[in-house]
Amino acid sequence: MNPSAELGLRDRKRLETRARLERAAVSLALRDGLALATVDAISEAAGVSPRTFFNYFDSKEDAVIGVRDTAVMAETIAAHGRPSVGDDLVKSVVRLLLAVMGPMVSAPDLREQRLSIIQHHPELLSRQVTQMTRMADQLVAAVRDILESDPDPSRRGTDPEMLLALCGSGVRIAIKEWIAAGSTPSPELLEPRAISLVREVTKNIQ
Repeated sequence: MNPSAELGLRDRKRLETRARLERAAVSLALRDGLALATVDAISEAAGVSPRTFFNYFDSKEDAVIGVRDTAVMAETIAAHGRPSVGDDLVKSVVRLLLAVMGPMVSAPDLREQRLSIIQHHPELLSRQVTQMTRMADQLVAAVRDILESDPDPSRRGTDPEMLLALCGSGVRIAIKEWIAAGSTPSPELLEPRAISLVREVTKNIQ
C-alpha cells in the first residue's frame, strides 16, 4: 500500500473517531446533564475505550465544546499566521483567533446543541481560554508574523502580546453576546463584531 494513502486513511479514521466522541459527548450532556455525561458513558456511546478517549481529549468538557488537541491547534495557528491580502492587523488577528476557536462556533450540526449546553454551563468557555493559554507562545509568534507582514512599517513595532490580548477580548465579548442572543445570528457576524469592538476601544482611548 502507498504510505501516503495509508496515512490519509489513518487521518480519516482519527477524524471520524473524534467526531463520534464529540457527538456522543454533546448528546449525553443534553440528555442526561453534564454531570452524568462521564468519560466512560461517552466512550461507550462512541464505541471506543476510555483510554482511546484520552487520545483525543483531556476531559469530557473538552469533548463537549470540541476543544482541539495541541497538534491540530498548532496546524491551525500556522495556517492563519499570515494575513490575507487587504486585511489589516486587527482583522488578521481576530480571524486567527476565530479559526482557533472554530469547533465551538462552526460545526453546524453541533453548534446549536453546544451553545445550549454552554448557556447552562458558561464555565465551559474557560476550557477554550485554557487551551489558548497553553498555545500562547505559538499565538504570539503568529501575531508577530502578521505584524512583520504589515505593509506599513510604522505598525511593525506594535507589541504582539498586547495586540493578541486586545483582539482576544474582542472575540470573547462577541461570542458572549452571540450566545446571549441565542446564537441565532449567523456565526459569520462574529468576526465583524469583534473587529468593531476592538476598534471602538482603541478609538476611545486615543
